[in-house]
Amino acid sequence: MKRFLAIKVFLWFWLTVISTLAIMVSVSFLQPDVLASKDISPPMLKNLFHMKKSLDRHLERMPDKSLEEILTHRRHGKRSKLYLKNSDPDKSLISSPELNQFDLTLLNFAIGDEPKVINTEKYRAYGPVSIRARQYDYQLFMILDNREGDLFLKVKLMPRWMKLTILLLASLVLSYWFAMGLLKPIKQLQLAAAKLAKGELNARAQVDSKRRDELGQLGKDFDIMASQLETQVLSQKRLLADISHELRSPLTRLQMATGIAAGKASGELDNYLQRIEKESHLLDHMLSDILQLSRLESGTSCLVLHSLCIAELLEPIISDAQFESQQLNKQIVVGELPEAYLVGDAVLLNRAIENIIRNALKYATAKVTIKCEVINEQFVLQVADDGAGVSEEMLDKLCIPFYRASQSRTPDVNQKGGFGLGLAIAQHAIKVHHGHILFKNNHGLDVTLSIPLTQQNDLQQ
Repeated sequence: MKRFLAIKVFLWFWLTVISTLAIMVSVSFLQPDVLASKDISPPMLKNLFHMKKSLDRHLERMPDKSLEEILTHRRHGKRSKLYLKNSDPDKSLISSPELNQFDLTLLNFAIGDEPKVINTEKYRAYGPVSIRARQYDYQLFMILDNREGDLFLKVKLMPRWMKLTILLLASLVLSYWFAMGLLKPIKQLQLAAAKLAKGELNARAQVDSKRRDELGQLGKDFDIMASQLETQVLSQKRLLADISHELRSPLTRLQMATGIAAGKASGELDNYLQRIEKESHLLDHMLSDILQLSRLESGTSCLVLHSLCIAELLEPIISDAQFESQQLNKQIVVGELPEAYLVGDAVLLNRAIENIIRNALKYATAKVTIKCEVINEQFVLQVADDGAGVSEEMLDKLCIPFYRASQSRTPDVNQKGGFGLGLAIAQHAIKVHHGHILFKNNHGLDVTLSIPLTQQNDLQQ
């Protein structure tokens, strides 16, 4: 397998290095002529002072000649060119006309007590050395052509802070660009995996199909895996729904036959038939829940949206729950019901809220508290019981079909929703209304659901 990603990282590293150098060179051409100085070597220093002594001797021996004639003497200009810098520019002298092509004014910034090697783009100067000639004070420089290439010299003469700034900025920008290109498909994979983990089976990474490296192949493999997973899960749900649907007919016939037999039976046989009838009703209820859950999970459940008064929606549900609580010697405490209106499917919302309240009533010790209000255009319903609650690691699993937080919580034939389907149906019914449900322990199990007052779908009258 070709390591495209390794090659890309390698090439990008060298691209960053070359681009940084290119930017540095480009910037160097934009700056004006500059100079840089360093310590002079002992041989060159000796040569410089030797040249000063030679000039002094010629000045003494030839008092009738001008300083300019002595400076242009063949012996002085044979190996190097000389420049005598005076505080008055008109009195400065050069030993060769070739020096006119150089910008000698740069040496104004280099005059000091100690001789140095002064590098500029065009030439290299050694000095200065003080000398007095013909009643004037001069600074003596030896000028040589700079043999270093212009390109590297300009970069070399750049200030350190400028070179460091270019190096940091160029490397940061190019590295950030590369990192974003590398992290984008990883971020897409992360988001798709998170959605898939939440049950959104249609989630796909959708990594750019033009990518030919390992990350591009990983994105393609992820999307293939997600597609196969979605197909398998939907097929499994469809199979469960089909089986449940097909079982309804023989179950109905079984209930009818049991009813006929119960009318003709007596004694101990009648007790067995009554037991069969109870179990068949329980099975019928479970199949209804499975079909309802399958339709909600597959999205085939058709919402019939209406404008519903929240108080009118909750009153019959709470009334039934209060009647049931009296039989169980438990208490239901209800707060004030809001008169606001909610857009939703009355049947689904009724089923969801009833399942939540019945679940709380089932596991409460003595009391269930119901509180509902409208907050920020959201209908919020809180149902809390005073039971034992569930462990923290089990809170996220309460809406899994057929899941029970404790193995001791087996289904009761006298109560509905004992197969772990009630909360699963409630969760999906709330989800299709673009709401969410939250579980937490607070002296028992505290269930909070919130649903927006208006839906994205058009209101259906």
